[in-house]
Amino acid sequence: MADRAPSETETQKPVAVITGTSRGLGRALAEHFLARGHAVAGCSRGEGTIDHEAYHHTVVDIREETEVQAWARALRREFGGVDLLIGNAGLARSALYLAMTPGDVFDDFLRVNFAGVFFTLREFSKLMLRRPDARVITISSTMVPLHQEGTSCYAATKAAVEEMTKVLARELAPQGITCNVIAPAMMDTEASRELAKDGDWKERMLEKQTIPRVIGMDEICHVADFFVSPLAGAVTGQVVYVGLVD
Repeated sequence: MADRAPSETETQKPVAVITGTSRGLGRALAEHFLARGHAVAGCSRGEGTIDHEAYHHTVVDIREETEVQAWARALRREFGGVDLLIGNAGLARSALYLAMTPGDVFDDFLRVNFAGVFFTLREFSKLMLRRPDARVITISSTMVPLHQEGTSCYAATKAAVEEMTKVLARELAPQGITCNVIAPAMMDTEASRELAKDGDWKERMLEKQTIPRVIGMDEICHVADFFVSPLAGAVTGQVVYVGLVD
């Protein structure tokens, strides 16, 4: 867990739990909500990369059920509850056609993108039940509606996340908790840069987008702000595709 206990001031802040905060979109979201005055508990499989007095990092492999459970118990002891959960951590790899995808690659996608999100939603939604304005946001992808060749495992697991979030939205609605999905088009991340090494992949993907440009992380943070807003309390079970008309 974090190497220090939260101060009395921090315990009065809204608490955001964000997975996959060591880099990319997860780090951008963590820094955004820190700037907004949240105490942020982040995780990744490696050490944290954010230096902020209100940030708490834990090394967690979300594929492992017991690690997620232990993390949730520790945060309950520290903060008592959670106001915002963003399930961001995910796996993206070089595109492989379904017939060429090894079983271990399929299993990796299933464990990280689906099981890991399930464990996270299950454990932290319990810590939201006494927070009537709590918010859940999961991260999907425009690869779900595009049905792009070479994304069978990735798109299928992201589609599962969308459906799981919608079901959870119905289950938590009586408690006033909303659950929504942000599905960005191409962003400038390590994963997209790795995929772009494969010939004209980036150009082909941008051509398929309705808005054919790289999406900024600040734009995703803006959508998250909308979902978190008290004025969005009746918005739940929705998927926002950023950069694409579905």
